[in-house]
This record gives sequence, structure tokens and C-alpha cells, in this order.
Amino acid sequence: MSFFPLDPPADDDPPLEQERNPRWQPSDEELPRVFPISEVLAATDTVAIVVMEARVYSDGIEFLIERRLRRGDRSEQELQLAHWGAHGLHGGPSAGRLRYGVALSDGQQVLLDAFAGPPDGDPHDASWHSLFPTNGHGSGSGDYQRFEDGLWLWPLPPSGALEIVAEWPEQGVPEARVVLDSAPLLDLAVSVRPLWT
Repeated sequence: MSFFPLDPPADDDPPLEQERNPRWQPSDEELPRVFPISEVLAATDTVAIVVMEARVYSDGIEFLIERRLRRGDRSEQELQLAHWGAHGLHGGPSAGRLRYGVALSDGQQVLLDAFAGPPDGDPHDASWHSLFPTNGHGSGSGDYQRFEDGLWLWPLPPSGALEIVAEWPEQGVPEARVVLDSAPLLDLAVSVRPLWT
């Protein structure tokens, strides 16, 4: 008799396909159009936040934002703690954490960390926008750290000014913004094509 039991028989049923919630993530079925931005959102002696690009999908936009931290006169451990505390990952959210938001031309202010829901309670109401994190990765050395944050805005914004807003009080970054014109982004959205046909 063997110590390990036999594995249960394989499940031959096809896996259930999960329906994508467009509020939470871009489509994996589309090849987005890339719009370069490369605008400094904020910079101090030790921190720079740069809006690098927009990946435009048929129903939303993913903004890629790069955070660069320079050690300066901090210890290597203090540099690491600055990164770890960016979004309040340790010990919960703090008032000094890094925050992102988007201001739309229709007056909506959409915050990454404040999921309030649509005013009428309908989660499929496309007149109400949402902002969710899509990715986060980074690298660095003892003197520099570089991280990428993704922000998924759904649905596509209205025509007009689109402002990407950030603040990071713990790192001496006051509220700052980059203003974009949504027209070129909306133009790209109509040319997005499926990845698989």
C-alpha cells in the first residue's frame, strides 16, 4: 500500500468561461493602440511620477504611470519602505499614501482608491466611470527604484480635457496633474482591432 493516495480522476468538463467585467480590466481579446505621452506629473529631489503612455481599447483606456525613486540621503531600507508604503500596503491606507485620480470634461472625478459606485446603483451604467489598477511591477538597485502603475479607465472618456491627477504627501509630492486632450485617444479607439479573428 502506497503512502500517497491516487489522484482523483481528471475533470473532463470544459472550464467555465468567466465573463469579463469591463470596469475592472481591459480586454484580453483586443490589440490596443498605443498613444505616447511622456509627461512629468510631479518631481521632487527624490521622486518623479511620469505619465508614460495610454493603451487605448475599444471601451476604455489603460494609462501607464512610472514612479522613480532616488535614494538621496536615505538609507536603502528607507528607500524600500517608501516604495512599500506607496499605496498603504503595510498597515492599511494612510493619509500620506500615493493616490491617483482622473478628472473628466463632464465634471466627474474618478478616484483609484474610492469605489463609490454609480449614483443610481446600476453597475452597468456607462455614464459613470471607474478607475482600477491593472498592473504593477518594478526594479531597481540600492540607489534607484522604478515602478510602473497601470490605471484602467472605463468607459472611454467624454470629448474634451482629461486630467490625470496624483499626490503623495509622505514623499513631499503635492497634488499635481497632467492635462490631455481626449480627442486623439477617442480617434484611436475606433481603430482598435481584435487580437484573434
